[in-house]
Amino acid sequence: MKQRLALLFIAFTLVLQGQESLGALSLKYPFLDTTKQSLQYFGSEDALEYFFKKLDCTIFEEEGKVNVVHMGGSHVQGGTLSHAMRMNLAQLAPELNVERGFFFPHRLANTNMPGNIYVKKMGTWEGCRNSIPRNNCPWGFSGIDAITRDRDAGFALQSFSGAGEAYAFKELRVFEHYRSNTMVPVCTPVPDSTYVDTAAGVRCWFFNALVDSVAVSFDAAEEGESQYTLQGIQMVRDEPGLIYHALGVNGAATKSFLRSENFIEQGAYVAPDLVIFGLGINDAYKPDSDWHPEEYKARYDTLVDWFRTINPDCAFIFMTNNDSYYKRRTPNKHALDVVRVMEQLSKEHDAAVWDLFGVMGGLNSIVLWEEHRLAKSDKIHLTRAGYRLNSDLLFWAFWEAYEQHLKALAP
Repeated sequence: MKQRLALLFIAFTLVLQGQESLGALSLKYPFLDTTKQSLQYFGSEDALEYFFKKLDCTIFEEEGKVNVVHMGGSHVQGGTLSHAMRMNLAQLAPELNVERGFFFPHRLANTNMPGNIYVKKMGTWEGCRNSIPRNNCPWGFSGIDAITRDRDAGFALQSFSGAGEAYAFKELRVFEHYRSNTMVPVCTPVPDSTYVDTAAGVRCWFFNALVDSVAVSFDAAEEGESQYTLQGIQMVRDEPGLIYHALGVNGAATKSFLRSENFIEQGAYVAPDLVIFGLGINDAYKPDSDWHPEEYKARYDTLVDWFRTINPDCAFIFMTNNDSYYKRRTPNKHALDVVRVMEQLSKEHDAAVWDLFGVMGGLNSIVLWEEHRLAKSDKIHLTRAGYRLNSDLLFWAFWEAYEQHLKALAP
């Protein structure tokens, strides 16, 4: 075990030679407050220990899978942050297999999606997001639906793990609202076997050989109403490894995901071991009279309970809001309340906190990020470079905590 730990540290050091160190980043961006960089624990300091032990088994024994869910709004839906974090985590071990995990094919819902997923839409589709108050749909784990009533509709799907490198898989999980569907999806190539969980709304297509793309059409009855509601996709491989699932909806707040009727049932197929919570920027983006931190905390309490219903050993990292302006005019001081609420959540649920707000430089730091082309002019969203920096900083905090765990195993 000690020898394998030593090899891991050597391999990790070699891999990171091409990545900027935390010290280099602080020199490049002197407004960063790296004293706030580490994960913080306001409850048990062993909050991530069970997760780290499972990760050990995957890395050292090459057994089992570790599931990480990154949950947020547009920061996650855009894909840059989550993909950069996925690639960073792939550096934890030279041979670590990292799967792309659960995602939603946003183009079918007529909204933006990550650049490393290709979706060709056929026919007419409409989207329904949990973040829009007037919408009322039967959402599942993703919090977004793509609905078609077009018998000639369909889609082609392909994912990429790198530039020009198609992502191959042996199982495709299609998350759907089974009870309301009157059309049956048909896959090309034809699966070797199929399993349907009608209660959760999950259809599993199994292939004996690796495939890297599929086309989906529909069988519909000749008479009656035609409808199909898609709620998510997951491409599954056989190998042990780490799976990084992206759960992001533009405009989503904590209350948005609480509208999902099939969240727990579909979430069981994802089975998260660690959830990175990044919900709060949309909760806090409102006038003082409409901002109630205690209600915000209560909604997070429910989300934690939901995830621990799925997996009682699930661990959590709460990521505080990035600094922002309200309506581009005034610094949003509600971010300070979000920090305090997440500290309370950490204490009550034995979770970790990563203070992005503090690391950025605190209140009004978004202006400096914008000056350095790390944030957009709306003073809420980051640029691609900003999201990559966000990912690098979060990864360094994660690695520091995991390194301490490994050193305790083999001092």
